[in-house]
Amino acid sequence: MEDDELAFVLNPEAILFGNPATQLACVAESIITSLGTALPLDPLFWCLGSQGSAYPLTGTTGYQHSTVQAATLIMQRINYKLHRQGLVWQSFGADGAICYQAPSPILPKHRYRYQMSATIPRAHTCYPYTTTSIIWEAGHDNPVTGGNFGFINWKKRNCVFL
Repeated sequence: MEDDELAFVLNPEAILFGNPATQLACVAESIITSLGTALPLDPLFWCLGSQGSAYPLTGTTGYQHSTVQAATLIMQRINYKLHRQGLVWQSFGADGAICYQAPSPILPKHRYRYQMSATIPRAHTCYPYTTTSIIWEAGHDNPVTGGNFGFINWKKRNCVFL
């Protein structure tokens, strides 16, 4: 979806999280994930750390310091949007039982990692969601092909196979 007005109608809570006061809370998540001291903070569901805000749930990026950062933000937003729409469910393993799944309209950021797969792959390292791309993005924006990036999303599942 590339229509910001339609995204607002479908997700009216965006008005609460699009202001500077709530975005200031995202600084803490950005720092702890970029230093590698903790996983993303799921209670700050509107934050995507150093990449920016999860809202609007479109391809619009209000701020970008690089094309890699913008691509990372959009990749994380798409996953958040899929959770919001009930297309991706969260898995639960209870008492050594098999996998149970339930809708999770809020993205469980702590369960996800990503790797860049294109244009110039970074196959040896996975990063938690909300981690700054500044620490690894140098040399990954191909000036010939432009911002045509690919990412692999890894999701932790709490399951036991019997």
